[in-house]
Amino acid sequence: MKTAAELAALMSPLLDALSTSGTALLIVADRGTELERLYTNRPAAALLGYTLEEITAVPAIDFVPHELRPQVAQLTTSMRAGQPLPPAVELPLRHKDGSYLMTELVLGMQAVDDAIVYTCVLRPTGSMVQSRLSLLEADRVGLVAALAAGFAHEINNPLTSVLLNLRSLRKQLGAMPETPQRTALRCLDDITTGAERIASNVRALQTLATRSATHTVDLAAVVSAALRLAAPTLEPRAHVVRHILPVRPVAGEESRIGQAVLAMLLFSGSGFDVDGATMPDNRIQVSVVERAPNVVLEVSDNGRDLTAEEIRAAFDPFFRSSARGAGVGVGLGVARSVAATLGGEVTLAPRPGGGAVITMSLPAAPET
Repeated sequence: MKTAAELAALMSPLLDALSTSGTALLIVADRGTELERLYTNRPAAALLGYTLEEITAVPAIDFVPHELRPQVAQLTTSMRAGQPLPPAVELPLRHKDGSYLMTELVLGMQAVDDAIVYTCVLRPTGSMVQSRLSLLEADRVGLVAALAAGFAHEINNPLTSVLLNLRSLRKQLGAMPETPQRTALRCLDDITTGAERIASNVRALQTLATRSATHTVDLAAVVSAALRLAAPTLEPRAHVVRHILPVRPVAGEESRIGQAVLAMLLFSGSGFDVDGATMPDNRIQVSVVERAPNVVLEVSDNGRDLTAEEIRAAFDPFFRSSARGAGVGVGLGVARSVAATLGGEVTLAPRPGGGAVITMSLPAAPET
């Protein structure tokens, strides 16, 4: 097996070709102590505001915000332990002028004799930002979104045909005698109501799965849509009590905010067993209110108590608990990451009397 330096030398012709095409490329070696930059091409240097000569003097870790370095260290530790490599992560990198550029890093990994070598293709995804940003969802959220979008499309086409035919049938029933007509119309109304509920859920699923531009978002509407999608998981476990008030809009991407809300709901639901005997006492309360200058979503439950480890590590990208959050997927790390991009925050705390409280605060959009 070759060393990291030998591998970089063998890749030189390919690296030169990528530089000519304008692809921003960074190669780093992970030896378990620090990240050592093996190669940076001119497009990557220019993206961060440097010449190639200037950027070679800057340690690789210096481009990562201080508050995100523990998460980067955790990610590399997980990779060394054999965890699957996410195909891409979103990460702010420090520009030469001191601001931060939001980038997407498409990753490749190769084990060599003396290190693990990461190949990173950099692509800017937004303007310079000063706000703190956590690592965003990677492979699992991307896969779920792709599956959800395809699933919604496959349902929506036949469902449209069903609704059109139901409306046509209602018109034709007008020629029937009055008594059987009433019975038929009641059946037709029940079918139509069910089909329209499916259509509403499909629209919510498409919104959750589809990336969109940043604009003003009604958090109350997003929470209501997420509750419809989460109902099959939550309702067998607990009674869901809604306290959703009209609130000022927030600025953001509706699909990302929806993913954050869904992660909070599922984490709360995982605090209960699916057990009909205890169901009458189980409660999940979902409230959306304004607490100036923020709009706040609070999800509280009277489920199993949080452990000390869950309180400490529930937001870590790869944390998995055998109790809370089991089977949820990427979990609360997604919610905190999404909130951070919008200048907000997500917190987790024990609920007085038992259970958990998850709170997401987002700044209200400026009035126009």
